Amino acid sequence: MAPKVYLITGANRGIGLALVNELAAKNSNISIFAGVRNPSAASSLEELSKKYLGKIIIVKYISADKEGNKVLAKEIDTKHGHLDVVITCASIATYMGTALETPANELWDHFDVNITGILVLFQSVYSLLKASTSSPRFIPLSPAAASLTAFISLPARYTCYVCFPLTPGIVDMDMLMDTTGTLAPIQDALAISAKKAATLLLGIIENATQENDGGEFINVDGQKLTW
Repeated sequence: MAPKVYLITGANRGIGLALVNELAAKNSNISIFAGVRNPSAASSLEELSKKYLGKIIIVKYISADKEGNKVLAKEIDTKHGHLDVVITCASIATYMGTALETPANELWDHFDVNITGILVLFQSVYSLLKASTSSPRFIPLSPAAASLTAFISLPARYTCYVCFPLTPGIVDMDMLMDTTGTLAPIQDALAISAKKAATLLLGIIENATQENDGGEFINVDGQKLTW
């Protein structure tokens, strides 16, 4: 019987390492690809690999490295031909600050690892997940702060300003309208003129308050959308 195949990124410490240990300890027929930036320095994983012989394969994984992710996927494909579960634990949290203070490079660095990295990995292993016969899973771990609704009143906000994203809906403009015909029936039925959009948007903006609208996601018709 083929083993259940896992890929866990950020597996050299913390939650990633604990997941590898838990899975290896509780499953007899399992193959865990433990992704780390520097396999030769992953001493804790080496110990687990020796403890659970044949269950753990330490592999190089660098978040958002497209070519490196392809190499990793090829290694899994060669050994097993499929992938059952992916759990992404690789992330960074090296800076915390307000929007006014945060350097742009910090935003890009965190976005690259924590967001783009997950996209690149998913694209790289998708065919392996499709080859699974046991309800494949792709699970990115995320902090609770990623819930914009749950953390809408985070103390770091600037309470002296009214700030919220506002969507103009489908506006009849050259840059936005579909010219291929694919979405034409929908956009033609729903689109509003730029003039009408401007009137509606200004009505919302000029009447907004921090108490009623701060941190909300608001549609052009005034409806509050879910995050």
